[in-house]
Amino acid sequence: MKLNTVLTRTLGLLMLLFVFFSCEDDFLEVGSGLVDDSNFTSGNESYPVTAYSERFFDSLGVQTNGLSAGVLGYYQDSIYGSTTASTLSQVSLSTYNSTFGTNPVVDSVVFTMPYFSTGSVNSENETVYELDSVYGSDPIRVTAFRSNYFLNSNNGPDFENGAVYYSNDLTEFNGVEGDTLMQQIFVPSNETVVTTVPATTDGEDDEVTSNSPRLRIRLDETAYGETYWQENILDRGGEDVLFNANSFRNYFRGVYLKAEPVNGSGSYFLFDKANTSIAIYYTSGEEDSRNQSSVTLSLAGNGVVGYQNDFKSEIKTELTGIDKENGEENLYLKGGQGSMAVIELFEDVDDDANGIPDELDALRAQPRLIREANLEFFVDQDKIQQYAGASVSEPQRVYIYDLETNLPLRDFSGDATISSSGTITAVGTTHLGPLETDDNGQGVSYKIRITEFYKALLDPENDTPTTKLGLVVTQNVLSTATATIEGKTDSDLPNRVPYASVIANRGTILYGSSVNVPEAKRLKLKVFYSEASN
Repeated sequence: MKLNTVLTRTLGLLMLLFVFFSCEDDFLEVGSGLVDDSNFTSGNESYPVTAYSERFFDSLGVQTNGLSAGVLGYYQDSIYGSTTASTLSQVSLSTYNSTFGTNPVVDSVVFTMPYFSTGSVNSENETVYELDSVYGSDPIRVTAFRSNYFLNSNNGPDFENGAVYYSNDLTEFNGVEGDTLMQQIFVPSNETVVTTVPATTDGEDDEVTSNSPRLRIRLDETAYGETYWQENILDRGGEDVLFNANSFRNYFRGVYLKAEPVNGSGSYFLFDKANTSIAIYYTSGEEDSRNQSSVTLSLAGNGVVGYQNDFKSEIKTELTGIDKENGEENLYLKGGQGSMAVIELFEDVDDDANGIPDELDALRAQPRLIREANLEFFVDQDKIQQYAGASVSEPQRVYIYDLETNLPLRDFSGDATISSSGTITAVGTTHLGPLETDDNGQGVSYKIRITEFYKALLDPENDTPTTKLGLVVTQNVLSTATATIEGKTDSDLPNRVPYASVIANRGTILYGSSVNVPEAKRLKLKVFYSEASN
């Protein structure tokens, strides 16, 4: 009996010690998980930040070569003013060093510029399309020129670095308006484009092709006609100018698509530059055995988008003399060659010279489990109405990124849907919350959750925390590549801006971090946490 009693007591003690050390381990893991909520209390705190605008329009340009999409048109922003976008691109040839056969003769020349669109099948089993990234419903005038300006692919003198072209370069280029290839006034349409090629022999059916929405024009029916393409392409077959890509780009230096408003208005759109082309259809061969062929000039290679802004004087005044030390009352976000916001999470004070802001050092000393950290940007509708005086098409998304690395925050990948090939196919609403609206459809706020980024700042092993963030409007939250800002060095922050903002057109005005902003609308870092009870 005594032996059993000893064993029972020993086992009981071991179980008690096991429970004690298990609970101790769980407590030491504060920051990664909770075992018993009754041991913790929850709370939240708001910390002041410093936020201000950074402008690019007028004095600075943003890099526009390297864009995957073309940008064209006229956009009237009711807050900021108007922007006209034109595009210059190098041209490549589908077949080099060709003679195009015996006695080649042009049949037709077709310019094609696809819009971005999505297709679906309706109840009548017909494919219908919805245009994407098209703004406005008024006619726009587009003129295509053969450019005489040579776009470099690399920068001298060592030619190891790719050439960089900015949004304010295009108006400075000489010779971009060479031979006029076509001029068209149109409104982008969502209609299917049907092409019919007549049969060449009796008994055969015509060839009918249906394509997604696009601008399609017969260049052989313009002022230059078939003769221009006959003399400049087909008749040059076998010559050095068509020998390879380099010689051809020196000969046919590019196509400049110039946009102009019609009666003070127009449309603005992105287009599929990779599939924009000029197709030359021709016949060749002996008289009794002529063959049909084609050669295509594609808008491939280097290119540049030029923006011409005509912004309101009041907006320019607001973005002059920015207070970067105390922060501003408003943050001005505008796509294209526009403006962005900079958010500094902690004061640049490091009295102990350990490389960590003193405010962050103090937060690291607090034993808290971080449940959420966010920045909520409230829309200043009063300021918007002051400048717009009418309804505004507000951007549905904004994008935040690390200004020291120019990369998305770690919350981005945690909120992403990734395919088996590793491609990000979607980003949910945990990190980059969409625009919240009121009952009238007006924007209220964007809530950006930066929980994982904030946790990393609190990590004592993080010796080089990055605490300065950039905020921009975005055309596509999945696109995170960045473009150079003209005149900025690596030590300047910001020095790059996302391409998705460079091709965006919309703008908005947010409340900033100044003490003059009403407390409820003022930008702050808000942190929700749990900590051990005393």
